[in-house]
Amino acid sequence: MKAMTRQELAELAGVSVRTLSNWCKPYSKELERMGMRRKMVLLPPNIVRWIIDKFCIDVDDE
Repeated sequence: MKAMTRQELAELAGVSVRTLSNWCKPYSKELERMGMRRKMVLLPPNIVRWIIDKFCIDVDDE
């Protein structure tokens, strides 16, 4: 898994960045423990993997 921006991740999910953020809100404490910060532009691979797994986002290149 590679690092991605929120925009790239939202496009893979077929939603807006705002919708993706709303999906993640209930898990904000868990994501913070993993190293995610509010103003991060580039999300690290561990967080990208967690979001993809949690929301069943299909990634063809993996």
